[in-house]
Amino acid sequence: MAFPPVGRRGVVFLAVIAAYICLIDRLAMSIAVIPMVEAYGWSPTDQGSVMSAFFVGYVVLQLPAGWLSDRIGGKWVLGLGVLLWSLFTVLTPPAAAAGIGVLIVCRFLMGVFESVTWPAVYNLFSCWVPLAQRGFALGLLNSAIAGGTVIAMLATPWLIDRWSWQAAFYVYGILGLLWSAVWFPLIPNRSAAIEQHPSTVATAGVNAFTPRNVLASSSVRALFFAHFCTNWVVYLALAWSPTYLVQAWGVTLADVGLLAVVPFLISVVATPIVGKWADHLIVTGHDRLRIRKVMQTVALGGAGVSFVLLDFAGSVEQVILILCFSNLLVSASIAGFGSNPIDLAPSYAGTLYGASNTLASVGSAGAVFFAGLVLDLTGSWAMVFDSAAVLCVMGAAVFWRWASVEQEF
Repeated sequence: MAFPPVGRRGVVFLAVIAAYICLIDRLAMSIAVIPMVEAYGWSPTDQGSVMSAFFVGYVVLQLPAGWLSDRIGGKWVLGLGVLLWSLFTVLTPPAAAAGIGVLIVCRFLMGVFESVTWPAVYNLFSCWVPLAQRGFALGLLNSAIAGGTVIAMLATPWLIDRWSWQAAFYVYGILGLLWSAVWFPLIPNRSAAIEQHPSTVATAGVNAFTPRNVLASSSVRALFFAHFCTNWVVYLALAWSPTYLVQAWGVTLADVGLLAVVPFLISVVATPIVGKWADHLIVTGHDRLRIRKVMQTVALGGAGVSFVLLDFAGSVEQVILILCFSNLLVSASIAGFGSNPIDLAPSYAGTLYGASNTLASVGSAGAVFFAGLVLDLTGSWAMVFDSAAVLCVMGAAVFWRWASVEQEF
């Protein structure tokens, strides 16, 4: 029996679900790694290597996935990505049993196939979602970063306690396989999107979309750097906050999931609201460039202040409050760099986001590995957080100076 294809809302809904599964699969390791360290006797550097292997792999297909999505549409790129990363999620426990080297390769390959997600979805949204609704759609998409974290941090400790750390990877991998079974028969191809929503078809930009022109653009470079800095902040917190709460504040494994999810619940709610608010401001005539700059400055500036405040926290409750404050403000980045690729290159949004996210993924991997290295060498959480605060200031300043919303490509 053939299923009827879904429309715009169905595309957005299923793409957002894919993003949630992507984050759940990715973040399961930040919880499961705690009993895995005990079982296998890993050092902090080993732990950082395992977690950062995913992010190194995450760099590989960002740009090719964006390029391919812009040419054939995001349906097949996203669908195959979810199918393959889910298989590697299921393979994580046997890979760990085979040795840390095998696990690192498995995590690397899982990252390779998760890397297609955001470039493919940016292409889908540029085809399916009108300009006046893109902020909200992108807000829903990026709420998955926090929402997937919330689910992973609540469900993973429960699965570990109920069965084992291995069970978490098996359950999450199966979710992705089930999603794939729904996605392929239901999602139309790109031509259907253009027929249903001709207003999403962009006019040609003033410059040819070539590597030389892209790299020569100061506004593109500002986008890249702001994205890099934001990813450093977000994934530092995502990967290391459970360990930070356990090691620095004595929180038990049973409680760490509940405490760590509170800041990310803020992001789940705030990110789509900020996106919707930005849509409203733009539609009602507010300057789009100023909106982008102010939002990105609030995001990185808020994160920087929060990291410094962690040095002075006197209790777990204060730590959680500071992290909530940080996540609330970082959610503003969806109306900053997060919407900027479609501003600059609506016809090449997947490719431009893929290029941007390639560099940003270096920031993700760098933040995760750097934190492990610093802790191994110094044992100082303050050095980890203060260095991130400096990067936040730099990112905000660069975006404020050179960002643009004029279509270039």
